[in-house]
Amino acid sequence: MRRWTAFGFDPVLLPVLAIFAIYALLVPAAAADDEDGGPLAEFYSYLPAKPDIKLPEISIPFWTDDLKKAKRAYRNGNYDRAVKLFRNAADDGNLVADWYLGHMYRQGRGVPRDDAMAYSYYTRVAEHYDPDEDDQNRLRITVDAMVRIADYQRTGAVNAGLQPDPAGAARSYLKIATAYGHPTAQFWLGVMSIRGEGVKRNPNQGLKWLMASARKRYPPAEAYLGELYWDGKIVRADRTRALMWYILARESSRPEENPEIFDRALQIEANIGEDERIEAAARAKVWDDRYPVDRAKSAAGD
Repeated sequence: MRRWTAFGFDPVLLPVLAIFAIYALLVPAAAADDEDGGPLAEFYSYLPAKPDIKLPEISIPFWTDDLKKAKRAYRNGNYDRAVKLFRNAADDGNLVADWYLGHMYRQGRGVPRDDAMAYSYYTRVAEHYDPDEDDQNRLRITVDAMVRIADYQRTGAVNAGLQPDPAGAARSYLKIATAYGHPTAQFWLGVMSIRGEGVKRNPNQGLKWLMASARKRYPPAEAYLGELYWDGKIVRADRTRALMWYILARESSRPEENPEIFDRALQIEANIGEDERIEAAARAKVWDDRYPVDRAKSAAGD
């Protein structure tokens, strides 16, 4: 088994990964199928549809009893119980439990926020990365963990002993975005290219990455595009397009996770005329029809 090491990919696999990337840019995101409505249903789908064949069983089942109970407690906001049950599942080697614990420590849900613990759990998941993995759900989990680690590369984490490494983060995002079309990686490549953070400043390339992420209805990308059109420094100021992107971002997100998007959308609506609001809504509908929002997207947010 080839394991992920410093976000390296086997050169022999690059042609295959390039095909994945092209597919991901052309096809809107779709949720992973999960009969129990569990964590896998909440990841952005950025991989090609699985082939119509019977896949081999993985050694550790995704859906243990503890994991099912933990997911139910998590959805009900009972984070203390969820943490306990996720830990039980994680002790049995369950990657989904490890991913959730990383998320909970990163966000401070049910536990004090602890970037060192979050980084540790994400690393445990990412260490299972295998580009030859047949099970797409398992591959999604590991790739998503790799994105989270790249996030920590970008920002640093003092209590985890990590210094900011924007150049390293940009390289990591690029490999993940190119191989898998992950919307978070695409979004940060866009932002970093516009800012010149970790990469040479290239606003045009940054806009391309943001649009790729927005096609997957990633709320931060849509909101960022809205700000760009409102500000008018990178693109020509267009208040109608600014609101259009915020309408889309609002449709793609949840108020409890991205309240700033909802607040900003209302603020922009209050500062433009009725005709502009009508046109923005019409443009948003055209985009939404072409790239419909996936209601079962990641519960983790960004």
